[in-house]
Amino acid sequence: MQLTARELADKVVALRSKAWDKSNPTPATVATEQLNPEDEATVQRIVAAEGYKGKELEEMVHKVSALLVGRIEALADDMPADNAD
Repeated sequence: MQLTARELADKVVALRSKAWDKSNPTPATVATEQLNPEDEATVQRIVAAEGYKGKELEEMVHKVSALLVGRIEALADDMPADNAD
């Protein structure tokens, strides 16, 4: 059974967390809304290792990358919510 996009994204976070601690990718990721080349390569490698190939591989890489960008942007969001109680 292949892992879901969320599970694959968690694997990328686990593998890249030490590198991210040394060099925070958040500003660049938020500004460009995409991962840096090293992170993209890690996503590609992990998704391919799960057995995804061809069009499925491309689609899953896109999904995992989008999840990671969304996660990074959400963690960087320090704006208060409107009408919050």
